[in-house]
Amino acid sequence: MLTAEKELLENDARAGTIRIVFRNVLSFGERSVRAGEAAACAGRQGRFWEMHEILFQEQATTWGTADTAEALSAQMRRFAEKIEGLDRGAFASCLGERTTLAALRANDAEQRTRGITSQPIFEVFPEGARLAGAQAVGVYRDALVRKTSSG
Repeated sequence: MLTAEKELLENDARAGTIRIVFRNVLSFGERSVRAGEAAACAGRQGRFWEMHEILFQEQATTWGTADTAEALSAQMRRFAEKIEGLDRGAFASCLGERTTLAALRANDAEQRTRGITSQPIFEVFPEGARLAGAQAVGVYRDALVRKTSSG
């Protein structure tokens, strides 16, 4: 998904032909929660997608980190160091104060009421297709074309 997502972001979303919205599903305990918080905290500085990409690239590192709030928060701060222009103090404060947690949990609950319990899920709105799992970019584009062709 990351390769396809990146291509869709860089080409289609940047051109204004599609809008990509990321919604968290907290399927993997504290790891999902802390990763979601890190992305949201980076997002407060306009750096969501940079953190999102790092989180996907560093999945093995995250899974190798102890499943504790302290260890995972430290790992998220190390990931934040890779993002140029990110105010690390504001990021650490956001992460430490857990200011995004309520919104993440509400988003997770909403996704679950819609039957979404894992990622990635690709949906074409309104009332469009739902594709589960990582797909090639062509599969996503085909779904977009089918939706725009059918109205």
